[in-house]
Amino acid sequence: MRGRLPSEYKLSVNERRYLTGVVKDGQLIQRIGIRARALLALDCGERIVDIVRWTGLSRMGLWHLWQRYAERGVEAIFDEERSGRPAVFSPARTCPDRARGLH
Repeated sequence: MRGRLPSEYKLSVNERRYLTGVVKDGQLIQRIGIRARALLALDCGERIVDIVRWTGLSRMGLWHLWQRYAERGVEAIFDEERSGRPAVFSPARTCPDRARGLH
């Protein structure tokens, strides 16, 4: 077959065990579980086209996920802290119109 040889994606035994635990937990945010499943699928040798199809990630998104894994390890499945205003919602103010049900 012509073309470029696929890259080899390998996780260590401890990282594989940790990611499997994250996937089985079921209590985490869905995007973290998808990232963990994608890394495990890359480790198992699944085709990138198939991983992209069932995770909903783009090919570039999957590539960026692997690059983050190469830099940070299994912490790549979690979002990094972002600069700017924190995502905190303040409770709605009670004003006279709201008290009567008028908007």
